[in-house]
Amino acid sequence: MRTAVEGPRARLDRSVFGGGADGLLDGKGKIRRDHLRRALALIGSEDSVTRATLARLTGLTTATTSSLVNELIALGLVIEGEQAASTGGKPGTRVELNRAFYVVCVVIVRAQSIEAALLDLSGSRVLTRVTSHESGVAPSDVARMTGDLVREFSDRVLAVCLQSPGVTDGAVVRESVLLGWKDVPLADLVRAEGDVPVVILNDADGEALTEAAFDQTDGVQRLVLRMGEGIGAAVTIDGRVLPGATSRAGEIGHVAFGGNGSRVRCRCGGYGCIEAVASLTAVLGEDFHDELEPDGVRALLRADSAEERMLLAAEAVAAALRILSGLTDPHEIAIVGRAPLLGEEFLSAVRDGFETNRPKGTASPPIRFAHDSDPALGPGRHVLERVLGVSLMRPAAPAV
Repeated sequence: MRTAVEGPRARLDRSVFGGGADGLLDGKGKIRRDHLRRALALIGSEDSVTRATLARLTGLTTATTSSLVNELIALGLVIEGEQAASTGGKPGTRVELNRAFYVVCVVIVRAQSIEAALLDLSGSRVLTRVTSHESGVAPSDVARMTGDLVREFSDRVLAVCLQSPGVTDGAVVRESVLLGWKDVPLADLVRAEGDVPVVILNDADGEALTEAAFDQTDGVQRLVLRMGEGIGAAVTIDGRVLPGATSRAGEIGHVAFGGNGSRVRCRCGGYGCIEAVASLTAVLGEDFHDELEPDGVRALLRADSAEERMLLAAEAVAAALRILSGLTDPHEIAIVGRAPLLGEEFLSAVRDGFETNRPKGTASPPIRFAHDSDPALGPGRHVLERVLGVSLMRPAAPAV
């Protein structure tokens, strides 16, 4: 009788990285996991790493380092590559991330579409699927599409990160005005379709984590404002999102900041909400939606009164950022989402409005648009760190 050969995924699930391992590991096991995480992080961050390089960077013995590398290879996380250039002695063999096997699934939920992406351990997309839902996205649509991907790639999918508008707590979409959802246990619905770890992120948090992926130094504190059909904010500190006591930090879309838009009626029923004045729907009209192509957005910008509404939005955004910046004192402010399509005129108006009425004693952080990057990067890094304890994924190098 032939014995089934255990694959890398089965070994990974039983390893120190497996679900529930925390409660089973003793002190030595946790130290071993810390060493594996450090080695994996170095392999993912360095362009050329050998066992000797890892021993030097970690301060561990050559034997211990070699054992760590062998375990990471057995788990399917790294592979051996080509020989490194000789530095005088026998050339070592490069150790690299195994990009051909494991993936994470990032699912970005919008009002009328679902975009699902599979990212390898380095952050490169290996597959993208998009479905349209003109009458609105239902939770069952998200669960079905995600489940289909998880089943199709079975042993390769390490985890799923769902990015949704509205208030989320990591497992439940508590409330989304944009989607019309309330208390939707989305993580459970997806897990019922495919047994993998599932994490839910608010869309502003997801884009804030993508911005944090570009940080070159530790300790960066950033205020992020997301503009699209809705409005949201997030604060990241050293690459981590500040969640708040009830996972509602940054929920400013239905906060009134005063000014000339205070009498505008919002779809939530209130008046003067920043979303009613400064969302791109407010600026560009009901024909705008988050799935609209850039050329379509630019066409709406040429419509009558669009410039006037854009300047009113800039005034509201500047007022909000003055208050939020005074509270959080960030190193910088990034405006993300679809806002970069409004162009430099909008950004200049926000900067001028921010400085014109900035309260005494507050700082003047730079304000910029988002980096041009894959929106799945931040959510991918987030869920990979949840599973492996290491983010690994990096922004793609800019095109030359």
